[in-house]
Amino acid sequence: MIWLHLSGAALLCCAQAVAAAPAAPAPAQPVTLEEYLRLVARNQPALAAEQLQVEAARADTRGARAFPNPTVGYSRQPSERQWSIDQPLPIFGQRGARIENARRGEAAAAAHAQAAVTSALDEAAHAFNELLVAQRRLQVWQEASQELERAGRIVRGQIEAGARSRYDGARLDLRQAQMAMQVAKADAAAQEAAARAAALAALPAWAPRAEGSLQAGPAAQAQDFELLWHEASARLSAVRAAQADLDQARQKVALARREALPTPSVGVARVRNRNDGNYTQWGVSVEIPLFDRHQGAIDRALVEADQAALRLDAAVLAAQSSLRLALQQVQLKRASVLAYEKEGLSRVAPLHQMAQDAYKLGQGGILELIDALGSIAEHRLEHLELVKDMLDAEWQLRVATGNLPAVDP
Repeated sequence: MIWLHLSGAALLCCAQAVAAAPAAPAPAQPVTLEEYLRLVARNQPALAAEQLQVEAARADTRGARAFPNPTVGYSRQPSERQWSIDQPLPIFGQRGARIENARRGEAAAAAHAQAAVTSALDEAAHAFNELLVAQRRLQVWQEASQELERAGRIVRGQIEAGARSRYDGARLDLRQAQMAMQVAKADAAAQEAAARAAALAALPAWAPRAEGSLQAGPAAQAQDFELLWHEASARLSAVRAAQADLDQARQKVALARREALPTPSVGVARVRNRNDGNYTQWGVSVEIPLFDRHQGAIDRALVEADQAALRLDAAVLAAQSSLRLALQQVQLKRASVLAYEKEGLSRVAPLHQMAQDAYKLGQGGILELIDALGSIAEHRLEHLELVKDMLDAEWQLRVATGNLPAVDP
């Protein structure tokens, strides 16, 4: 009972130390993906709770190292008094098996804590990409509104000169009202993305701004799956956690078999008898495994080991599938962005200029001008959607290969 009390106090101290650790302050400047992920890893209470599981596993290891407590007895009869002490002796390797099982539990807890970090970073990275793209969407709509305002000055100049009817002005006013609505919607979406990113970083009052490139780099070279898998298999947190669970499950089988062996106890008693005087008794007692041989516990440990082996196989298959898919998707998404930038965005500026020139020269109407300006905004937004898919695919490849930023929760 005393040891349990001390272990609980130790865990409480660890929990208080983690809770007392100050959260990382909210940056005033825009943050990159790596900076944002470090904030998430440091500030999320759920990750701190996972780290405490490692401390709990270490406490189990300290408990496994302890020897069994002795039993002290006292009895009294009319002519005799007796003091006795019995000490269990786990001489068949039970203590060593318990210590090894606890150590495997430490490794499993650490692996699961790392898997939790990976999961949190995955969610945070997608939120960061969404914020980065949402900021750019708002900028696109704002630029489109400014372009429409500049076009409006041309239209009003034409109307005042008598070259155009007031119908053009009415259509322009309607389009400007619609554009203001789009800007407001984009602003709301950007604020929502920022709020989600701030919540994941455990800084709800923060208004984060994301910093990063929205341009595709050179086309990625084809990467060999076997080489990538050889590197990734040793660092993927899900695979490592499944392997740690299997190692512990196999150790539990060994522990169950050791625990099935009887633990002898050595006893000594001091007797004070009124007639026979004082004398000492020595004895050894041991359980006879006649009816209960702990076969149920051993069978259960064997089943759990088989389950852990199957879960490891499933984790490996899932990781390999994710890596193959990530390799395929990152190449396709990057190629789509590069093709759109080459074939689509390169024609945006000439289209804009041609639409304005045609309207000034009387060769096009207000509808053609408005349609051209709207088409330019749509092309830029379509490009952003492709970029968003590319950023997510690049991140998924990092997750699938275990190539994550080094963060300390």
